[in-house]
Amino acid sequence: MLKAPIFYYHSIGNIGPETLSADIFKEHLTLIKDAGFTPLTVSELIALDVNDCGNYVALTFDDGLLDNYEIAAPILQEYGYKATFFVIPGFDNITRWVNPTTSQWSDDAKPGFTIPFPSMQQQHRRELVEMGMEIGSHSMTHPKLNKIAESQLHREIIDSKLMLEDQLGQSVTSFCYPKGRYNNTVLKYIKKAGYESAYTTMPGYYRANTPRYQCGRFLVESPELFRKVLNWLSNRHHWSQGLCSAIRPGLKLKNYYT
Repeated sequence: MLKAPIFYYHSIGNIGPETLSADIFKEHLTLIKDAGFTPLTVSELIALDVNDCGNYVALTFDDGLLDNYEIAAPILQEYGYKATFFVIPGFDNITRWVNPTTSQWSDDAKPGFTIPFPSMQQQHRRELVEMGMEIGSHSMTHPKLNKIAESQLHREIIDSKLMLEDQLGQSVTSFCYPKGRYNNTVLKYIKKAGYESAYTTMPGYYRANTPRYQCGRFLVESPELFRKVLNWLSNRHHWSQGLCSAIRPGLKLKNYYT
């Protein structure tokens, strides 16, 4: 039966505490290659037959940071791999900032926030599509969707999809919840918008019976832990999904700003 890990990343190859080095990212990709896994976009993954027993993995990137285009994408191309990039079209003209002492993020330049993270622009997203990558929506302006008024959900969920589709000239079918936050009202708008799947920040393998709008993902930096997540796919590690479910309620993930 189908079972695959979905990994997620943020910044690759930038500076400061909130980025993953390009060398470690390459280690992840080498582990995928050596283990005989095939990387897919999330849309390709959920389209697989439920009885497919192949070794698959999906790589995703949140926030549409420019280093995803400048550093991560060329590395993916070196390996011949695809990935899904969840972008924020309303942030094209916004540079995000990190405080290196607290590891906190800000959408504005202010004292203590000294490391800049520019955002992708329209042309970068189009070029990623030309490379064979998938573009998904990460909302229009990255709010906690379960904390805003219902009247704002249309813009964040539906309008972001329409804007990206207009820019890219193709359908956008996947969504990633900002900060991993959602509720029943948010789910209603995700379905109304016509997304085929949506992704959280909680760990868990994608299976044939995974709710399409509550797909879990793994945030992993250590190559050794990355290897273990791949190894836990085997039948002899049938307990792995139960472990993921058990640790979700109290889990506080590094980089849980998405």
